[in-house]
Amino acid sequence: MEFLNTILSWISENAAIVLAGCIIICILLLVLICVLFVKNGKLNKRLAVFMQGASGLSLEESLKQVVEDNKKVKTQLKNNVDEIVRLNENMLTSYRKIGVVKFNAFPGMAGKMSSSVALLNNENNGVVISTLHGQEGCYTYVKEIMNGKSVTPLTAEDEEALKAALQMQV
Repeated sequence: MEFLNTILSWISENAAIVLAGCIIICILLLVLICVLFVKNGKLNKRLAVFMQGASGLSLEESLKQVVEDNKKVKTQLKNNVDEIVRLNENMLTSYRKIGVVKFNAFPGMAGKMSSSVALLNNENNGVVISTLHGQEGCYTYVKEIMNGKSVTPLTAEDEEALKAALQMQV
């Protein structure tokens, strides 16, 4: 109780200082209230613009449009994934391994006009196409390849083309 009496006596002796302190605190509080009112007004304006939307749509209408667009994107994404899966399946059967050998089929011919081309898929199935170029004409032969092996005999150049194709990494 004595402590309380000491404080009250100090306040009564220094009433002018206490009053000046209270006035300063009140002025600071009034300034803070004014600042808060200004910030609140700016925030209310921004909220009104946000709720209005760029083209006059309400926020609810904007959200509905976003949800609808999201559904369309998801549908398109599923279609794209399905198409990628289909393309990957098709690629497994396409010719992806290629070996080419150019050579002279007949003595006295220049320019290596003849060739053997091996075309294989991922399972090493495909064909070897041999083209023999001579003075009398051009002849083409196709030899089937199953699991990396020829069904018919291959020439040395055909074997070289097949070996090059089998060594390709895909």
